[in-house]
Amino acid sequence: MRAIIFLLALAFAQSEHDKRYEPSFSEGKMYIYKYEAVVQTGMPERSMNRAGVKISSKVTIKSVGQMQYILQVENPQIQELNGISQNDQFSTARKLTERLAPQLTKPVKFEYNRGRVGSIRAPANLPEDALNILRGILNAFQITIKKSQNFYDLQEAGIEGICHARYIIQEDRKTNRVTVTKAKDLTNCQNKVEKRTGMGYSQSCPSCQQRGRNIRATATYTYVLKPTAVGAIVQRATVREVHQFTPFHELDGVIKLEARQLLILQQVTTASLSAVPDLQNRGDLQYHSDRSILEQPLRLMKDQNVITQIKDILNHMAQHNVQDIHADAPSKFLQLVQLLRLAQYKVISDIWRQVERQPEQRHWILEALPAVATINSLRLIKTIIEDNLIGRVRTIQVLVLALHQVNADRQVLSLAKDILDLKQVKQCQFLRKATYLAYGSLVFKQCADKSICPDDILKPLHDLLAEASSRPNNEDIVLGLKAIGNAGQPASIKAITKMIPGFGTAASQISLKVRVDAIMALINIAKKDPRTIQRITMQIFFNKRNQPEERMMACEVLFATKPPLTLIAAVANSLLQETSLQVASFTYKYLKTLSRSPLPSLNSLAAASNLVLNFLNLKLDQLGYRFSKVYSMDAFRYQMMAGVSAKALLIKTSGSVVPTAVLAKVRGHALGSSADILEVGLRAESLQEAIMKVRAPNVRRAESKSIRQILNKIINWKDLPEEEPLASAYIKLLGQEMVFLQVRKDDLEQLGQTIIGPIGSQWKKYIEQLSNGVNFHPVKAIVAAEIRHVTPTTVGLPMELSIISSGLAGAKGNIEASFKPSIIKLSELLASRIQMKAQLKPSVSMRTVAFMGVNSPLIQSGLELHTNVRLTIPVDVTAKITLKEGNFKIDSAPPEQENRVLSMDSQVYAVSRNIENLPAEKMIPILPVTHESHITRQNFESTSTSARTAEEGISAHSSILRDQIPSSVEEQRSPISNRWAYRTCVQAAKLGFQACLNSKMENALSFKHCPLYQLIGEHVLNVSIAPVNSDAQIEKIRLEIQAGAKALSKMSRLTDKESRPVRIRDDIGQDGVNQILKRASQTKPNNNTWTIGSSSSSSSIRGSGRSFTSQSSSSSSGRSRSRRNRGNEGSQRQRVRGNRYSSSSRTSSSSSSGASNPSKRISRRTSSRERSSERERLNILNFEFKSAKTSRYTVRKQADRSSTSISRDTSKFITKSKHGSGSKQRHSSRGSSILGSSQQRYLIGDAGAPVFVAILQSKRTDDRLQGYQLTGYGKISSQMPRVHLRLVELDAKSNWRICADAAMSSSHQLLALTRWGENCEDHRISVKVSNGQLASHPALKVKIRWSRVPEYLKYNARFVRNYIPGLAYQLGFSQMYQRNPSHQITALVAVTTPRTIDTIVKLPKMTVYYQGLQVATGLPFHEVGAQLQERGFSCITDIPVLFLTMNQRECVAENEIVTSFDGVPLRYQLPNDCYHILTQDCSQTPKFMLLMRRAENDKTKKAIKLLLSLDNTSIEAIPTQNGIRLLVNGVERPLNQQIPSLGDIVTIRQNDTGIILEAPSINIDLLYFDGDRVQIVLDQMMSKTCGICGLNNGERKMMMPNQEEARNVEGLFQSWIHSGKSCKDDCKVGQQFVELEKVMEVDGVLSKCYSVEPVQRCLAQCSPIETVSLNVDFHCVPSNSIVSDLTMFNKKSMDISRSVDSHSDCLCRCTEA
Repeated sequence: MRAIIFLLALAFAQSEHDKRYEPSFSEGKMYIYKYEAVVQTGMPERSMNRAGVKISSKVTIKSVGQMQYILQVENPQIQELNGISQNDQFSTARKLTERLAPQLTKPVKFEYNRGRVGSIRAPANLPEDALNILRGILNAFQITIKKSQNFYDLQEAGIEGICHARYIIQEDRKTNRVTVTKAKDLTNCQNKVEKRTGMGYSQSCPSCQQRGRNIRATATYTYVLKPTAVGAIVQRATVREVHQFTPFHELDGVIKLEARQLLILQQVTTASLSAVPDLQNRGDLQYHSDRSILEQPLRLMKDQNVITQIKDILNHMAQHNVQDIHADAPSKFLQLVQLLRLAQYKVISDIWRQVERQPEQRHWILEALPAVATINSLRLIKTIIEDNLIGRVRTIQVLVLALHQVNADRQVLSLAKDILDLKQVKQCQFLRKATYLAYGSLVFKQCADKSICPDDILKPLHDLLAEASSRPNNEDIVLGLKAIGNAGQPASIKAITKMIPGFGTAASQISLKVRVDAIMALINIAKKDPRTIQRITMQIFFNKRNQPEERMMACEVLFATKPPLTLIAAVANSLLQETSLQVASFTYKYLKTLSRSPLPSLNSLAAASNLVLNFLNLKLDQLGYRFSKVYSMDAFRYQMMAGVSAKALLIKTSGSVVPTAVLAKVRGHALGSSADILEVGLRAESLQEAIMKVRAPNVRRAESKSIRQILNKIINWKDLPEEEPLASAYIKLLGQEMVFLQVRKDDLEQLGQTIIGPIGSQWKKYIEQLSNGVNFHPVKAIVAAEIRHVTPTTVGLPMELSIISSGLAGAKGNIEASFKPSIIKLSELLASRIQMKAQLKPSVSMRTVAFMGVNSPLIQSGLELHTNVRLTIPVDVTAKITLKEGNFKIDSAPPEQENRVLSMDSQVYAVSRNIENLPAEKMIPILPVTHESHITRQNFESTSTSARTAEEGISAHSSILRDQIPSSVEEQRSPISNRWAYRTCVQAAKLGFQACLNSKMENALSFKHCPLYQLIGEHVLNVSIAPVNSDAQIEKIRLEIQAGAKALSKMSRLTDKESRPVRIRDDIGQDGVNQILKRASQTKPNNNTWTIGSSSSSSSIRGSGRSFTSQSSSSSSGRSRSRRNRGNEGSQRQRVRGNRYSSSSRTSSSSSSGASNPSKRISRRTSSRERSSERERLNILNFEFKSAKTSRYTVRKQADRSSTSISRDTSKFITKSKHGSGSKQRHSSRGSSILGSSQQRYLIGDAGAPVFVAILQSKRTDDRLQGYQLTGYGKISSQMPRVHLRLVELDAKSNWRICADAAMSSSHQLLALTRWGENCEDHRISVKVSNGQLASHPALKVKIRWSRVPEYLKYNARFVRNYIPGLAYQLGFSQMYQRNPSHQITALVAVTTPRTIDTIVKLPKMTVYYQGLQVATGLPFHEVGAQLQERGFSCITDIPVLFLTMNQRECVAENEIVTSFDGVPLRYQLPNDCYHILTQDCSQTPKFMLLMRRAENDKTKKAIKLLLSLDNTSIEAIPTQNGIRLLVNGVERPLNQQIPSLGDIVTIRQNDTGIILEAPSINIDLLYFDGDRVQIVLDQMMSKTCGICGLNNGERKMMMPNQEEARNVEGLFQSWIHSGKSCKDDCKVGQQFVELEKVMEVDGVLSKCYSVEPVQRCLAQCSPIETVSLNVDFHCVPSNSIVSDLTMFNKKSMDISRSVDSHSDCLCRCTEA
């Protein structure tokens, strides 16, 4: 008992001891504190201007009951700071103090127990803003004491929420004081008080924040407590809170908001008894605001007379934005939006009724209502639409914008449901789609922070999808899926999966496009429930029965969930057994792009992708351009903490060059989050067919009964789904689909009818309005961005971070047009003369304001960034267009005064405003004005002078220095801001105007060199157009273009000052040019050497170990300079360690070799191929470029006859040069051209009359010609095509001109020469392009040479040259420093594979090269390579045709091999007389079917039958001894006679060996048959065929009629057989399900097994004479089961697989029935 009493006494003593340290206030006492609170916003440097608020008062606290206390503020003072905190003093805001004093001095009752503040009670009429300031005072008394611990952590409640706090307690027993230090991490809170808007569609990036946070905040509290018997007394409390923000990396500078509080106990007195006022419970210590974040002021405005203020702004906007957008229009528009947000619904409705009949004011309020983004504005818009007060176009603009911008809550969603049911919305299909999509976006915003979204919110979307599925209505199904995709809620997964194959039965009833849309609808849901989406998409991807496009889209959604390594490895492993090359190519490319991503948010995904790529087959990377690809470009800079990523998905399901679908997405990364900025999708699988081919109108509608009968005989036949829309497209902004369109065949037909058919009444109305003149003034205003973040400070004032951008765009104009003669059809515009007058003045004005600081309805104090952009382009033109005559004329008036076209300015201010004294707002630039000279303008002083000055300064200001000893050196000296100004003008004196650029900049880089400090300051950029003074006035500026035969009549200057050479015949070939070139070289001074040889401009004679090169050299002065070689070229040729050149790798001795001195080499390789041996890396430099031979298409035979004499003369000349120079080699001199003089003479020869003339001139009052004339000549159809351009001045006294000439001297060589200056003689640049080979690879060689170039070009070239080595190093090029010709650049590109190229670039002082450079996509080399090698550049005109025919595929059956459309050889000998379906149109309404069998009279030959849906036509071709016998519908017809019933659909003709059938309207470009060979060429039938020839999709699969892959060739042929009906038919076999002959034991049960797929067997009364063994799958049932129909086992699961006999051929003994 004594022990118990002792323990109780000890516990009581301990509790009494602990009580001494717990903060409390004694009963009957009144505590008087001095209180000061300061909030300052600015940069960390004290020498910059800041803005701040200071609150000072006396605070009294007294007890009114147990743990109940009254806090009362006395004599509050509000002060403001705007300037440098060290020098400027706070100024008292007297009016604001007078307004707040009555509120702040009201008593507040609060609970206080053991240092913790409980509930707070205050008068009902006390505003929350004032109460929050009092909460800030109470927050300073919030202390949690644990005496048993001196260092502890906890989650503590405060004004900012419940945040992590750390305590450190120190006790000084001598002074009987306890010091408590508390530190809070305000970014680590369980329940943080904050409000956000504008970032609802973005995703946070935790990995980005690990490198640096954009926002960081902390608070430190220091308390001095005096322990007493009744509790500890807070004698002093010091609080310092810091919020820092930067849009970039936090280590590179931040903007800081600092809040400080100071409480000092001054006196403790006895409290007098007083009555406790009636107070209401106002919550706890946490900050509270009764305003929504949109009601936070954008700019301080008084809320009195709101209606008057709104009207004034509307009138201002209507009056000052008539001609163009006024400079202050964006700020006025924001003020209008702010006032409408503060107004009640009745007020807004009254204003609408007042301005409804005032067009200008009505326009501006309709523009503002969507930006208001409140339920009141949306309710008013609904009312306006219901009353039909605005048109359809206006309704779409206003309603869609309003729904996407409004802040979502339950009331807004309820109102949005009512809008969906409006008849005006239902009547307009486009508006209905956009409204449903916008409703889905509202659901996304409302449920973004909720784990479960209420069913009633999602019900309209689910009902839409369910109702559309029941009909079915594909268009509404797509709308429902896209709207649900916008909502992005896990509760919708069940509704979506019903449309996905493998999950719902409805998937089989809808088209492929709809199923793909269903998969894409999961992508937003993945943001909330990634694991479920991963499970669904993995099942879709792994199910190889699904269409490739479905699987690829599932792969895209899967990677959007950022799957873990295990799932990535599973996907990669599946590629090892992947059967679809499209899926394999897409997935592999996706993994590869992910592995290279530098984005922080994809770090783990990139590492996982890089890992799994190691065990994948590299051949997947070699799949060409016919397969689906993913292209991605990611960039991220950690210094900026920002990046951008772009991704493009090319979906190709048919092996076509043109993708089936394209998806492009741009994603931005900034401020610790990322968002999909823009996404565009296009699907046009059927549009290509509709545009590129003209179809017969009734071909597809008719269906052949014969074709359908054959298909019905095939067991498990599946029609390929037919796509309804020809094309579809969608646009997403911020991850939300805004609009989608579908183009159908009817739309194209309607468009064609509109163009070809007569003009309707509506079009006639438009044309009449244009003839009379149309005045218009469209203006659009929008709040482009409003991102706001509000959080409380410890003082109780709200801190806001925001960026708000508003813009207005408008154009006032008048357009008048006349048409002569008047048009009846739109197509007649081409033959009509059109005269149009237009006066336009488009203008754009944007204003962006970024703010950080205190923002409340009473006071604003912080930093503001103001950015203004203004663009105005006045246009006054008169245009006359005659397309038939090729004439285009446009007149424009010159500027009469200086017009500022573009104006941009940016400045950061320190601002201070209070509601009671708005006219006295303070706004000063953050960079202080300094009179100190810039460092570049200061003078250097000697040591003695500077020392003496310093001593005087120290003696004069020693006291000041002593005061500043603790300060740093940076604080003592204020850095000078960095200033820069630039102005330049570009004159077009002949046109009477000049363009001037004026810019200046002042930033804080001298304080700290980082992006943030570069942004701070003033930045101004102005671009203006002004008139130029001239001796005569310019009336107008005219641009006239005349093409065709009348071009010569429009020339103003007919004389050409340059001497014209003698014309040379067009029939001279390349050898003829070389003959001229050689003869011309013989007339030159004997110091000159010339290049003689092939079109590669080089000729090498190789002997025993020596190589000599003769080169052309000339200079502007006519003299040549030669340079000695430092040794024999053979012995001085560059070598690599241990590398010996093979005899086949001969070094090129072209002029680009130059003098070959020993060189210094720098090389770099990054890929595994590039890290190979040094010999391999230099291999490409050892090969010689061989020019292709002259094509027979462009060179005549007489040129070939002269080749022998040319070679003989060449040999003589080279021998002479050799003896003249010995072992010395001449180096090409400066200024020489790669073109010989004869080549140049021919190149610039006369080309006849001009093809076009373009004249740009100014009409002067003195009629003097002034301007420029561009004349174009061309002979494209000649043997040597040429093009000439001449630019001359219209002034006859001027000889300045530009001459550009280009010619194709041979089919493998292009020549170009550009000259300019006086008579085109001052400067020249020549270019030669040659087509040939490099080491047997197709190659292209470009050689550029120049002479007498202007100085500015030389300067720019030197500037670029300095960056070439570093750029080449970064790009992975190897470098070799060597002396090449000084005025020449040679580039050589060789295509080694469809995915790699070899590149060599020879510059004057160095050579850079890259062997095996990977290109982004496969090159269409195999299609155009043969043409390019054979015909050279002559095939350029055929390239469009090549691309149009790239989708042609052929299937050939010859001997015993059938080569499918996809190039798969199938060896099979036809064993019977049955028809086999070689290929057919596999759409739902087939147009044709081609069957093949062995011929009756000769078993080694074949017979074919072509079935057409048109008129149920059958065409048979049977080989005979006399040729081919043709039967049409069983009737024999002559081969060369047209079939009347088919008209122009089918043409049949006979050639030497067989017959050719062409039917392009049904996609059969060619069908050839000669009895031994069957060849069919189809166009635009990718993925639309089936049969033995395959699906024509590049997949190289053997697909059976049931869309499953055959195990072997025999199974494929047997599945496509046309079975007979009875033994009397030619075909004696059929397809049957069979029973396994013996009973099997399966899972311990005796079972009978039946095939799950048909097997080929003889018909009744027939017996097999030839069989083949095939593996067949069986399904087993208990042996006692009764089976009546074997077809019931079709598609059953497989239990066992056994080999059975398949009957190939049969012998029948038919009896009469």
